Amino acid sequence: MLIGAAPAWAQDRPPTTPARDVDVTYRAGQGSRVMEQRSRFRVSDQRVRVDTPTPGVYAIMDLRARTLSMVSDAERAVLDMPSPAGGLAPGAPQAGRFVRRNTDQVAGLACTEWETADSTGQPTLACYTDDGVMLRARRGAQVLVAATRVTYAAQDAALFVIPAQYAHTSPRDPR
Repeated sequence: MLIGAAPAWAQDRPPTTPARDVDVTYRAGQGSRVMEQRSRFRVSDQRVRVDTPTPGVYAIMDLRARTLSMVSDAERAVLDMPSPAGGLAPGAPQAGRFVRRNTDQVAGLACTEWETADSTGQPTLACYTDDGVMLRARRGAQVLVAATRVTYAAQDAALFVIPAQYAHTSPRDPR
């Protein structure tokens, strides 16, 4: 009975984790406040590396362990914390309800827009490829984040390893 229902269920939401190694450059913001962020995904160990606009500052997210490590090369320091429920890209959708909308093309790739909510609970349209890469998120006419370059290629494991000599801290317990 569940096997027969699987195709209909699969249509109800997009894959939101890439099915293969990928390197994506995103652009976020408008006017003079435009920023670029690079996000790489390694399927074999389910890790994401996000290089922020600040050189030498990046995040490593381990999807299996559900951890997020913010790394500063200049300070040789790491802030370890639980990973956020959504992604690291601005406007990334949370887990939840998705409603299929239109198809589009972003950064030369086909994607399907899905109505959902972003990490702040705001209605968002997220455009995903069939293999789970988010190419764009927008709220109404405002583009929150959009891919400008997507490269499918094996990702070097070393990019996802935090240097052993870096000092680790974690957020203080608010109690």
